[in-house]
Amino acid sequence: MDFILEARNLKKTFSLDAGFFARNDRKVYAVNDVSFGIERGKTYGLVGESGCGKTTTARILVGMYKADSGKILFGSDSMRDRKVMREKIKYVFQDPSRSLNPRMTVCSILTEAYKYSSVFPGKKRAREEAGRLLEEVGLDESDLDRLPSEFSGGQRQRISIARGLIMKPEVLICDEIVSALDVSVQGQILNLLLDLKESRNLSFLFIAHDLRVSCYFCDTIGVMYSGVLVEEAPASDLYKTAEHPYTKLLFAGSQGCSMDKVDKAGEVKTVLESVGGCPFAHRCPHSMEKCRTSLPEWKRVSENHKVRCWL
Repeated sequence: MDFILEARNLKKTFSLDAGFFARNDRKVYAVNDVSFGIERGKTYGLVGESGCGKTTTARILVGMYKADSGKILFGSDSMRDRKVMREKIKYVFQDPSRSLNPRMTVCSILTEAYKYSSVFPGKKRAREEAGRLLEEVGLDESDLDRLPSEFSGGQRQRISIARGLIMKPEVLICDEIVSALDVSVQGQILNLLLDLKESRNLSFLFIAHDLRVSCYFCDTIGVMYSGVLVEEAPASDLYKTAEHPYTKLLFAGSQGCSMDKVDKAGEVKTVLESVGGCPFAHRCPHSMEKCRTSLPEWKRVSENHKVRCWL
């Protein structure tokens, strides 16, 4: 496959305690041997409940966190040049009201980081590009001198998307960017992203907890639980072919079904030790002793569908 961005065996732990007297031996295992690839011009969805490690994984890809081990490949090259990485892979945050500086104008927000890139065309042309970008994302060039507080939540998210696009990246990482928006606005933002994907030949990593939204927007979905990828399949038929009990639980939840019989423990547990068995075993209605002691290898269900489950 032609992967534009690939993660190989990424691992990341964080110290459980903080402060001068924190113990170094208490750790949270946030990402546990995660590998996946984003095909050129396609969208890979990373799906799971809050606390499953999907945002940590995404932030490793853009260098916001440093992996304890593993490798990141851009095209076929290891991502050693951080400046190239920052220009080619851009991140759109979940909450634009926190990620946009309230004291800066829209023009400054769009062009501030641009000044330090290798492709900065000068102040005048940068402003012209910023104006064209605003129109491309559904706003107006006259909005350049306004402040973020003068816009609605959906409009602020459009500004965040424009900021991500100004350096002409090849990959856009979208971290829960529609989860805080009204349903009608969610559809508008998703359709905008689909148009941008087509017109700019963009590749996406789409972080979400809503499987319905992900199946609509993505080409491939990776389901993540407690830092482990447990299933990967084409988005178009995952709802029909889901094999892992956790994926089935997510679909049941997205359809408003009762999960009492499926969900034993209720939420993702913080992983405080290296994963030895299936991380979902404590919630799975089909768990066996083997599930709690040994993490299953990937099993291929079909050509593009694989699952980590002893069943």
